[in-house]
Amino acid sequence: MYQRVDDIQRMTDNEASVHYPDSYIIMRLDSMDSETGTVLYVGDTMGELLPLLMALEEPYCGIVEGLNHRRSLGGVVVGG
Repeated sequence: MYQRVDDIQRMTDNEASVHYPDSYIIMRLDSMDSETGTVLYVGDTMGELLPLLMALEEPYCGIVEGLNHRRSLGGVVVGG
């Protein structure tokens, strides 16, 4: 189940991944080249967030995986 994050949380995508390690996160980034943005929603699965992401009329939004989801893929996480 997803939930809206009402308090404004500005952070980098890597910080959001650490802050919400077991969640998927919808973030609005400052620009296409930015790693910093605002956390809008967190959810349990990417599938539940995709329809919400498509319905948002916010620019520069995307889904970030929580740290535990990234670790489950194996290897080393490198922020980009």
